[in-house]
Amino acid sequence: MKVNNIKKEIPFVLLFSIPWIVFIILQGQLPEQVASHYTVENGKWVANNYSSPLGLLMGMSIAAIVVYFSMSFPAILKGTYTEMSIGMKRWLYYFKLVIVSFMLLLPAYTLLAAGNKLPDLSDAHIANATMILLLIILNAFLYIFFSRVNRNTPKPVAEKYYKIIWIGTHIVTSAGPLMVILSSQGVRAERLVPEVVMLFIAICGNLLYNARPNRYLGIRTPWTLRNEEVWRRTHHVGGIWCFIAGLTGFVICIFAPADLLPVVLPTVAIGISAVCIGYSYWVYRKIVTH
Repeated sequence: MKVNNIKKEIPFVLLFSIPWIVFIILQGQLPEQVASHYTVENGKWVANNYSSPLGLLMGMSIAAIVVYFSMSFPAILKGTYTEMSIGMKRWLYYFKLVIVSFMLLLPAYTLLAAGNKLPDLSDAHIANATMILLLIILNAFLYIFFSRVNRNTPKPVAEKYYKIIWIGTHIVTSAGPLMVILSSQGVRAERLVPEVVMLFIAICGNLLYNARPNRYLGIRTPWTLRNEEVWRRTHHVGGIWCFIAGLTGFVICIFAPADLLPVVLPTVAIGISAVCIGYSYWVYRKIVTH
């Protein structure tokens, strides 16, 4: 590994260390249980799940590790990272840095609040400020990503379809933080996120039906990226499947009881992923063996 690549990992080492340093310093001052999740009830932030300080740290650290390696995958996949422009590589690095920072600084803040060093997230002003910050960061990075792809690479779909996906991605990304902020103001919006995501899945399934091979948008499995025919067939089937699954999920979200809503989105996402990944592998093996 080059020296400059090692230097790029130093911020991540520091980030992973921060919550553990806070834990060690405050260990004697922390309660046995700290808030690990908040919900909004009657316009106020209320902790609805608790864990031990060590459990919170381990859970968030493992999640951050998964995100770190998932976002580092393009650098590992042969041929993908080397074909990216310098600007896209820089965008991917800083986006990963921001996401991992958010995931690791949040438990550090929680421990500091539990040790009475900072106000906790039950303070609506602090919680809403956090959501606004997240909203700005995610949309800024999405804008940079889509604008760079639009400027530097051939678009995988027609211009108008690309812009629809671009705008739709901003809407879906904004739905979660906006729902939380609206809920803190007394607006019931628990169906907003799953409904918006389901519609977006259906729209993308229709728009990406005939997407050209690329490394940014679409069903990008190792097998679709290796073979153009596998890409074409997978998007033909996957586009139809995404449209049907997204539309069905949207209808379910309208009529399903509120306590079932958290199950609908993961079920649809896992189902779509299983079909698209499995089909792309099956088609690849069929083409290779013949």
